[in-house]
Amino acid sequence: MRLDNQLWESKYHEAVERLTREEAQWRTAESLLRQLVGCLGRVAHGAHDQVDPHIERLSAALSGTMEPLALEPLVTELAEAIEGLGARPRGVNDERSIPITRPQRTEHGSSVQSSLSRLVDRIVILPRLADRANDLRHDVADAGDLVALAACGDRLADLVNEQRIGLQREIDALQAVLRHVTGRLDEMSQYMSRELADQSTGEANGQALDASVAHEMRLLGEAALEIDDMHELRERVNQSLETISLCFRDFRDREGIRLTAYRERAERMRLRIEQLETERNTLQRSLEREHELAQTDTMIGMPNRLAYEKRIEAAYESWQATMRPLSVAAIDIDHFKSINDTYGHTAGDAVLRIIGQALLKHIRPCDFVARYGGEEFIVIFDGADEAESLQVCERLRGKIQHLAFHASRQPVRVTASIGLTQFRPGDTPQSVFDRADLALYTAKNGGRNRCAVG
Repeated sequence: MRLDNQLWESKYHEAVERLTREEAQWRTAESLLRQLVGCLGRVAHGAHDQVDPHIERLSAALSGTMEPLALEPLVTELAEAIEGLGARPRGVNDERSIPITRPQRTEHGSSVQSSLSRLVDRIVILPRLADRANDLRHDVADAGDLVALAACGDRLADLVNEQRIGLQREIDALQAVLRHVTGRLDEMSQYMSRELADQSTGEANGQALDASVAHEMRLLGEAALEIDDMHELRERVNQSLETISLCFRDFRDREGIRLTAYRERAERMRLRIEQLETERNTLQRSLEREHELAQTDTMIGMPNRLAYEKRIEAAYESWQATMRPLSVAAIDIDHFKSINDTYGHTAGDAVLRIIGQALLKHIRPCDFVARYGGEEFIVIFDGADEAESLQVCERLRGKIQHLAFHASRQPVRVTASIGLTQFRPGDTPQSVFDRADLALYTAKNGGRNRCAVG
């Protein structure tokens, strides 16, 4: 039991450390979002004289350490100012928003939209926020002006902040559980200390009884040598036996009290242990479920980027120890934005689900596939070199090409490009991913619907 409790205490500590690392990642993401919203503000600066002061105040606040809740009034003021003015650019009389396609905004708008879209795709979203994240991803893709993109940036900042707060709550909850379990372990330790002390008391009582009996026997032996009268000797023997009997009764009474208290403590501890076992099993199931959800893309029903990162770290450690071949492939759906634009996001989501399930079905049993973000998937080929992995990639590409997609009762042709690379001496998971990503762009630039090796 002690080893079992130590194991769970260690697992609780590991969970708290993991959540602390994730919170740090979310703080980094929040910092990046602040920079992105600040960039949006600089791009929009100059659109209206009356809006510019609000943008300047918000930009100044974003550059500091102001908490998200404190930023909310500034964002509200800016939104009200834009709404009140109809977001008219300086010198323009109509009430259209600033279109991304205007020459002076094309470069900035496209860059901001692309950056925001990549940021949404790369963030690992908690399962309970997955639907909101998916809606935001669609809205970023549909945003037609800088005001809409700024609103999406605000929503993403809110989403990241909610995740950060949620992670902090999970950390607090786990710490509370750890304190609870630690308290129970301390209670058990105190119980064992009391039992050891009680055992010492029992041993002391036994030693006292032995000493008393030995003392009476010694006195009786001395009396037998000194007393000649048989009647007097008999009386002395009776007195000694009575004294010894009293010692035994006193010992029995003290031991009875001690054993009764021991049984009561043992029963209380048994109930405590049963309760702790129940709590542990409940917590274990809950943690396993949360762990599973955190590593699952809920829309597609397959592992997500967090699951990939954990899997690639384990595969990397194994590769370092054995140098067994290990390869990684990045898979991206060709012209996915045009599918969303032409047939709608519902059709795009259906394409993602069907391709994701096809990849799960057609990879080798020893391989691993996850949705990395957006329309990109990633595969780990464990024990396969580039040549063997390339054969699997070509098979996967062919399977995707021949999948039957229909939207609005019309067939939709869907293909994918794949970038593949193998771990080499000196590589890290990040360097291999970057190389696979570069190979993917090589496949894209080479005409799409093909595999490239990096």
